Amino acid sequence: MSYWTVPPMWEGRTVAILASGPSMSPAVAAAVGHLPRIAINSTYRLAPDADVIYAADARWWNANPEAMSCPGILASIEHTPGKRSKETPEAVRVLRYTGRHGFDADPGCLRTHTNSGAQALQIAVHARAARVLLCGFDMRGAHWHPQHPDPMGNPDAQTFAKFLRAFRDLAVALAPTGVSIINCTPGSALDCFPREPLADALHVSAMGAA
Repeated sequence: MSYWTVPPMWEGRTVAILASGPSMSPAVAAAVGHLPRIAINSTYRLAPDADVIYAADARWWNANPEAMSCPGILASIEHTPGKRSKETPEAVRVLRYTGRHGFDADPGCLRTHTNSGAQALQIAVHARAARVLLCGFDMRGAHWHPQHPDPMGNPDAQTFAKFLRAFRDLAVALAPTGVSIINCTPGSALDCFPREPLADALHVSAMGAA
């Protein structure tokens, strides 16, 4: 089985990750449309031209076959170490699963941290982004889109509490990389990264590009 190795495709750049919290919207997706973007799960519907569409759950790919026609890189993680899920379409690039905690510096590997958002953040770091803007990382409430159908899961308060613990662990593990990770999600419960309004973060990005 072949694996994907994330190339240094965004070296020194600002990258936006679009998650599925209730604050995500067409306006937010449009505001970061000029940046390299990772769209997580069904948020690809707001950014079908995202550079990467990431979903860890193989069942999601089968429930959303229209995502396969998007022009960006389609990516996921193997089901268990050394085993690709039979449900993951062949066109989806798969990264190796090397544990649940911390950060693996090998750009072909991910630590799961129990959620796709944390995995997408590791992809941005592997791609050598200088700054990462987190959008739609509310860590509370429902998705911006309808709930996922069974048998896919939907987060509840207990799930979000688990996600928050996982992100705190990941924040510590990523600190030595020097990547600036900014939470641009208004009202987010995520408390382990600096917060900044998206407009302000984008202004800094524009100044840096000038």
